[in-house]
Amino acid sequence: MEKRRYLCLMDIPIFSGMDKMAFSDICRNTKKQQVKKGEFLFRQGDPEDVIYYIKMGSFKLVRITEEGEEVIIQIVGAGETIGETALFREDTFSPISATAIEDAIVCSITRKSIEMLITDKHEIALQIIRNLSNRLYDTWERITVLNTQTIQEKVTGLFIELAQEYGEPCPDGTIIKLRLTQQEIASIVGASRVMVSHALQKLIKNDTIYRKQKYYVLRSKCIY
Repeated sequence: MEKRRYLCLMDIPIFSGMDKMAFSDICRNTKKQQVKKGEFLFRQGDPEDVIYYIKMGSFKLVRITEEGEEVIIQIVGAGETIGETALFREDTFSPISATAIEDAIVCSITRKSIEMLITDKHEIALQIIRNLSNRLYDTWERITVLNTQTIQEKVTGLFIELAQEYGEPCPDGTIIKLRLTQQEIASIVGASRVMVSHALQKLIKNDTIYRKQKYYVLRSKCIY
């Protein structure tokens, strides 16, 4: 059990290459859990005192507005972490919910354990800051691009991004192994479901994408 916990923790990018002895005590507080498709990993308003590492599967990070509207902030998958912002904020209640898009496995470590580790290993704090800075840059870049694109361009850009992150090669393109509804796509790109539906119809007609069972396939010509 101890070895499995250690391996789970060492999979987290910010800990890669660290000395095993530095984790001996912290590994005892590391947990692995399974999350079924549609289940919450955590909900908006829950105490934000855990950092999660996704070993398998993917999640949508969602914020519910005061009007009750669901806004998808980001899609995260295997190899990514959730919750690092809690280390640098006084408000420790989650501003978002995380819902499994597919069956997933996550490793978790408490905020307290991370703080103890940072005290002795300053390079980990620097790595966390770098990760957060990269995520912030990606967010601002996405906002800038989305503000200058048509709905069809936004949807196409989303499919290209998802194909690069979650795609698997197939004979005539890349199959995106995520099952997103039209409403979820609309939430991500900031448009109505009707507008996204029209954009999808145009992309299918233009032979940019097509449906294969419950997944979308992006044609090879569109990836690069």
